[in-house]
Amino acid sequence: MQIMATNLKVGFEIRRKIFHLQALIFPLLYLLLDQYYMVLILCMISFATLYADISRHYNPKIKALVQKIFGTLMRRNEMGDGLKFSGASFMALGLLLTCLFFPKNLTITSWLVLIIADCLAAIIGVKYGHPIIMGKSIEGSSSFFAASFLISMLTFFYLPFATNYTVIFWVSLIVTFLELFSSSIGVDDNLAIPISYCLFTTIIYYFFI
Repeated sequence: MQIMATNLKVGFEIRRKIFHLQALIFPLLYLLLDQYYMVLILCMISFATLYADISRHYNPKIKALVQKIFGTLMRRNEMGDGLKFSGASFMALGLLLTCLFFPKNLTITSWLVLIIADCLAAIIGVKYGHPIIMGKSIEGSSSFFAASFLISMLTFFYLPFATNYTVIFWVSLIVTFLELFSSSIGVDDNLAIPISYCLFTTIIYYFFI
């Protein structure tokens, strides 16, 4: 029974993260578009996801439609009673806020960390990890740190922004701890990861290095 439950959980995470990976379209789009047009796109997406999230709690038809399309991808806490936002809404807001307030290449890097490192951490954590904090594991967090560091190094080489190897190390470590404790402090990691990555990169680079 335990093996079956683990397999079901892994299958759920894989389905959810495959959908999550589709968000790679946003950094690819931002490579091609100016900030103005990217902000417009993200404003429309943020409005749509927030509208659906709020409306589904008051409109049975919208709730049925959302559950029919996304029900197999949503966690129980996202589908419960009361006004609850899904990961999609938090991600849309995280992308929008970083696009508005931070340089383009730094923003793209933070999105790649959110999309790729978070996916890798979730799947490895569920399949191989031993949960220690709110379902999070050392194995998943280690995977997140390694992926964040590697992604940052690669984007820094191809899409330079205000950072260096020391900053990349410390920011990857900080964001890893924020991802690990995000559930404990009640902050969705889809919002916390891109904002904290951009914010701490800026702070450490300009004020401590």
